[in-house]
Amino acid sequence: MTVSGSFEDAIAEHEQELALSEALNDQLGMAVAHRRVGECYGELSSFDDALRHQRLHLDLAQRCGSMLEQQRALATIGLTHFRSAEACDSGTEAEDVALKSAEESFQQSLLMCERVRGMITDVEYSEMKARLLLNFG
Repeated sequence: MTVSGSFEDAIAEHEQELALSEALNDQLGMAVAHRRVGECYGELSSFDDALRHQRLHLDLAQRCGSMLEQQRALATIGLTHFRSAEACDSGTEAEDVALKSAEESFQQSLLMCERVRGMITDVEYSEMKARLLLNFG
């Protein structure tokens, strides 16, 4: 099986997860499923599809009031924008727009990181913040 085949298989599995979450009206489950589908599309460099699912993840996380999932969504959106910028020709407007979007998402995620600090362990907080700071370069 090729690497892309693995991600395509994973997308199909996560879409089943999404359908089950929808049938159960599990909003948080739907959010997580969208995140997982989006991550797979990102690995396939299908950035528009990735961002569509990641934005649905963020929207559902906001509706559920899950600050932890909101933080994850913003970090994932930022990473997808960054990877999209890497795929652009250097010095282009598309690259600049993607990098600016990545930075904005990472900044918002960093703010959410501070908001969830008391809800997670110190180790989880430190790891979360370290990953975000690494994204800034």
